[in-house]
Amino acid sequence: MQINNFILRLYCCLVYELIIQIGLWFIVTFFALFLFNIETKSLQFILWASSGAYFIFSWAYGGQTLAMRAWKLKLVSPNDFLWFYFARYLLASIGTIFLLVNFLWPIFNKRNKYLHDFILGSKIIDVRI
Repeated sequence: MQINNFILRLYCCLVYELIIQIGLWFIVTFFALFLFNIETKSLQFILWASSGAYFIFSWAYGGQTLAMRAWKLKLVSPNDFLWFYFARYLLASIGTIFLLVNFLWPIFNKRNKYLHDFILGSKIIDVRI
């Protein structure tokens, strides 16, 4: 089985996105623990919510996150309702728990979509074309 160029770029974008998220988590953790003195019990939810705010805002206003811009990828949604982006983030979060199902789905799917994009009817396109 050979991975095509689009899938390779999709996974490189995913790694780049992880680097951005780690930086975001450091900043949010600093503010949550040291400035606002929030308990560490609720820190995981705060980090998840801050990542969600980043992704939902990026997808809703432009269809691209920073990593997607770098790799020339764009999210095309069937509608521009805010609930759609929230549902995509929620399904992607659930899919991350089931790592192999979510991240190996584009390799075995002929349409090169993540499972949450397959469910919601959205797609990620190459903007170089």
